Amino acid sequence: MRKFLIISNTVDTSQPLSLNSLTAYGRLDVICRCISSAFYLSNDFRKDVFLSIFFQKNQKIMEIDGNKVRGLNPDERAIAGVLKKIFVGKEFPGINIQSQDLDVILNDQSILLLDKNGTKLDSAISESNTFVIGDHLGFQIENKELLQNSRKISLGKTEYMSSQVITILHFLLDS
Repeated sequence: MRKFLIISNTVDTSQPLSLNSLTAYGRLDVICRCISSAFYLSNDFRKDVFLSIFFQKNQKIMEIDGNKVRGLNPDERAIAGVLKKIFVGKEFPGINIQSQDLDVILNDQSILLLDKNGTKLDSAISESNTFVIGDHLGFQIENKELLQNSRKISLGKTEYMSSQVITILHFLLDS
């Protein structure tokens, strides 16, 4: 199982969402792109992915299990529509959300933190790692303290969007 953890600094899960403005509630568009990148290929769906998204503002974790999720479409608006339902307490197959602290989530995992100042990515990555990726703001001070003992890896000098990082990691793991 490939595991990714996205840390969202701005999305507020307690606000009612409008599908016409995904950035009005934090950068929900970033999260939707990450979900699409984590699970979708050109004409296929990756079932071997477990994606966690930590919402810093509300101290909530959303988990999406590729083996169990059904009816999720790859476009941002459709994904946002699913998130809108989940944020108000409705159920969706393979997706759950709950209150949880980040330190609990990070416990007992083989963490690789994507950081532009980390060591250059090598062939030592595997599907047993959990890849921790920041949103457009990166990692906030309180998260940096929790992640300070994690192994930091870098994709190079170029900073990529969170969703692109997921795609690159998939490419490397597929190779």
